[in-house]
Amino acid sequence: MTAVKPVLDAYLELNLVLALSAIVWLASRALLSRTRLGHSYVVQLQALKALCVCVILSPLLALGATSIAAQLWPGQTVAFGDIAVAAYLRGDIAIPAIQFEALLNTRQHLVELLMSGENSALTGIFYLLAATSALLAFRVFRDALVIRETVHNSFLWRSSNKVDIRLSDRVSVPFAVRGLRRCHIVLPSHLLDTPRELRFALAHELQHVRSHDVEWELGLELLRPLLFWNPAYLVLKYQFNRLRELACDQSVVTRKGIDARDYTSCLLDYCARTVARNHPKVLNVALVSEGKAKRVLRQRVIALADAPTIQSAVPMAFLGLSLMFAVLLAVGSAGMQQTQDWSHDRLMLSTVVNLERLQARNQGN
Repeated sequence: MTAVKPVLDAYLELNLVLALSAIVWLASRALLSRTRLGHSYVVQLQALKALCVCVILSPLLALGATSIAAQLWPGQTVAFGDIAVAAYLRGDIAIPAIQFEALLNTRQHLVELLMSGENSALTGIFYLLAATSALLAFRVFRDALVIRETVHNSFLWRSSNKVDIRLSDRVSVPFAVRGLRRCHIVLPSHLLDTPRELRFALAHELQHVRSHDVEWELGLELLRPLLFWNPAYLVLKYQFNRLRELACDQSVVTRKGIDARDYTSCLLDYCARTVARNHPKVLNVALVSEGKAKRVLRQRVIALADAPTIQSAVPMAFLGLSLMFAVLLAVGSAGMQQTQDWSHDRLMLSTVVNLERLQARNQGN
């Protein structure tokens, strides 16, 4: 069980960092919506990917933030727990020492309870989450097999160095998927009857491949069994799915040979025909479905209209947002590190706690 404790600590810390990243992202989105970049979904998607990279690198960012703080402010700490202990010893926090230490050790106490199995309710929740995680892992594996079979049974129409373009009678919407060595774009066979729609659908899916959206979607989906219960993961996953399509639309119409008005007209015609055929599920890939269809479709049309005017701001905005995310995640990750029990301030706090307990015992006698 001793080997399990560091894994649980790392897992809890990852979820805390995810919560922080979701808050940072939502705040950034709110600020961006007030600027001319509010409809620059290419910038927003690249920034979200940069934020996810910062989450992955958060242990290294935390180490860097701690090292820099030690160089600039020797003897000072960046961990929130150590800062709180120092504030308590100065008298800035007025609660009993026993209660303060319990709050400070909440994460450690939770891990110990989980490992010991003494709390039946907590143990039951753990087994429920583990069972749900196993079920989701099975669903991911099953869906992968279905997609693999669909690709395998499709007809190879065109091929390049990295991408196979295939036709299938079994699919209703185009999609792109990543194999071990190659990417595959599977198109419905009926698109051969409408060259205009075929051209735009192919351009759209190739842009997903070009932007590596397929790999990102695969990575986020593989994390679902581990993080499905965390609202922060669900928020970031939803944001990625939404921005992926909007950014892809904008990127497509900024390429040579693709007219934004013609592309928008094709999208609207396709949606109108799909609704007329009473097959709303066909629109799921385009995020136009159920009660939010009108709002999302309107958002896509606005994104297409604004695409040519905002591309010049993409590089600088992306660099600025990435730097801000790196700094915030570095400081936040360093702050979330557990406090050291052997530090001078923690030893002082333990002394105060022991004195309170001794005083309570003496009063009881």
